[in-house]
Amino acid sequence: MRKIFVILALASFCAAYGQDRLFNYTYQSGVLNKGQKELEVWSTMHNGRTNYYRGFDHRLEFETGLGGNLQTAFYLNYGYSTGIEDNNGVQSLNNSSEFSFSNEWKYKMSDPVANALGSALYFEYTLSPTDAELEGKIILDKQIGKTTHAFNLVGEYEFSKEFNNLGNKITTASQRELKVELNYAFAYKIKDGLSAGLEIFNENQFSPSSKWENSILSLGPCVSYSTNGFWVNLTVMPQITNLKGGGLDLIEHEKLQTRLAFSFAI
Repeated sequence: MRKIFVILALASFCAAYGQDRLFNYTYQSGVLNKGQKELEVWSTMHNGRTNYYRGFDHRLEFETGLGGNLQTAFYLNYGYSTGIEDNNGVQSLNNSSEFSFSNEWKYKMSDPVANALGSALYFEYTLSPTDAELEGKIILDKQIGKTTHAFNLVGEYEFSKEFNNLGNKITTASQRELKVELNYAFAYKIKDGLSAGLEIFNENQFSPSSKWENSILSLGPCVSYSTNGFWVNLTVMPQITNLKGGGLDLIEHEKLQTRLAFSFAI
């Protein structure tokens, strides 16, 4: 009886503070209770391609718990980058920026403390003037003593329009892309509110003809700090290799990503 009481108490604690995230790229199964609200801010810096490249992605997210283990969130996204493009030996400076809107839905199915395995389903769509993206996640996690483990299977499908200026005529072309991601993260609780660990991120891209184009493996340290109603995470994620072709892919992917995210209850 005492053991059952302890498990329920731990489960209640995790439910109350389920959004104290430990990772940036890997999601955990926790959701907000009904009526709870959080504001999250994300910033991701991208550095290093064959030619000069630097980009930033920012996300402002409002989350709210709906009850019944369900939560939703709304994002305003803004990204911009500067890079050098090489077209048949002619180099040019390219600046780009984009606004978009996202909406997520997350349903928690089991708890990482009270159950053998925590689990959740996640769906998100993103809309911008030229793109539309659908994303689904299967989230698994487990707390064992002072350690937390999380694994995500992610699928993304993107529709986009590409515009070309040919003389006095602008032409459009539709593009589609499928991505499959495998994410694993591990964290060790150093003391109350402070954890450190590792995130592994594997992104696989497929062409419209289902050709497997690349498999980018990135791996790096993460650190998380949380207190009542507030958390902040930092992950440094260097690219390790392209599992499909070997070496580093520095044409469409960066040598290094660094993400800082923080949240506070409102």
